Amino acid sequence: MRHLFFLLLICSFSSCGHPNETIEIEKPFKIDGKIDDENINNLVVRYYKCESESWIEDTIPVINGTFTVEGLISPFAVASFSIDDMSVSFFLDPGEMQLYLKRDSLENSVLKGSKNQSDKEKLEVQTKSLEDYLSKITKQISSEQDEQNKKILISQKDSLNNLLENIWINFITSNPTSHYSLNRIFLLLYNRNQNIDVIMDLFNGLSEDVRVSCTGREVYGYILQREKSSITNVSSFEAFDKDGTLVKLSDFEGKYVLIDFWATWCTPCIAGFPHLKELYAKYKEKGLVVLSISIDEAKDEQKWLDALEKYDITEWIHILSCRNKGENNICDLYEMRTPVPHYVVIDNSGNVIKRWIGFNDEVAKEQDEMFEHIFESKE
Repeated sequence: MRHLFFLLLICSFSSCGHPNETIEIEKPFKIDGKIDDENINNLVVRYYKCESESWIEDTIPVINGTFTVEGLISPFAVASFSIDDMSVSFFLDPGEMQLYLKRDSLENSVLKGSKNQSDKEKLEVQTKSLEDYLSKITKQISSEQDEQNKKILISQKDSLNNLLENIWINFITSNPTSHYSLNRIFLLLYNRNQNIDVIMDLFNGLSEDVRVSCTGREVYGYILQREKSSITNVSSFEAFDKDGTLVKLSDFEGKYVLIDFWATWCTPCIAGFPHLKELYAKYKEKGLVVLSISIDEAKDEQKWLDALEKYDITEWIHILSCRNKGENNICDLYEMRTPVPHYVVIDNSGNVIKRWIGFNDEVAKEQDEMFEHIFESKE
């Protein structure tokens, strides 16, 4: 994900029940830290400043196993603490906190004085075993060869996901003043395409202070974007391709469109190109359109053009997102802060029917099965 947050200094909600208020000013924080290894001379700290959409990175001296970190942050901020090539992350609050780092097991380090971190840990008590089991099943699905067994595992995975998300929802509704609730709403948005009305209701149930915070305003932007990109029919979307030709989704009426959001710096995106080429070669004559949209910045336009040649993917349609703006821009199907690759399938009636975020063998297999069912079943 290129940015977790972007600059939004003024809340100006109109008819959504959100107050017109200026977002809170950043407040000071201070961390008094200790590390159980007096041979450590420094550590690297990185934390995100929502209001300025910037990461602050600093090398902090460690003297006799103690250190101090100070700065300005919003009420909800994530920070990482690195020693050599190991790091651990925490959620911070403005105010004073105490951090106890364990050199040989950073994951067991402890942060005190942060309600955000405390809320995270409180929720993890309920979810840790479920998440571990879910990870185990996901690995089993990838390696399982028997189709019947795989179907059983997938069913178990879906049930676990539902249970996990219900726990998140209960946490959100029970903790309306917690900024950490925003983190869970974000995951509900992008993990499994939860119903957008449910997510909006969860957001509206948060306290005013949380909703109008910088992070709250950011998450609200995510919700609006998903609401827009989840409309039933997207036939009005359009954009200019690499040759300056106007491409309209309505041009592909009666066909299936696979939209691939990617970037030249994204290794998994590039890893997915051979599979995209296979799909396109197999189904282009049967009605599959592949449309790749790069989220590279304007300054990298030549790098984007060079990549199309380098990876031999010029056969289908290519669009550079930054070239296109407007309410009906195809690129608006994608939330610019979502990880890439991000695949969207639009059916022959113009409806969004499937999304994948990321690329791996499981995604490739699901795509194979979907398009085989769509195109081979017609014969």
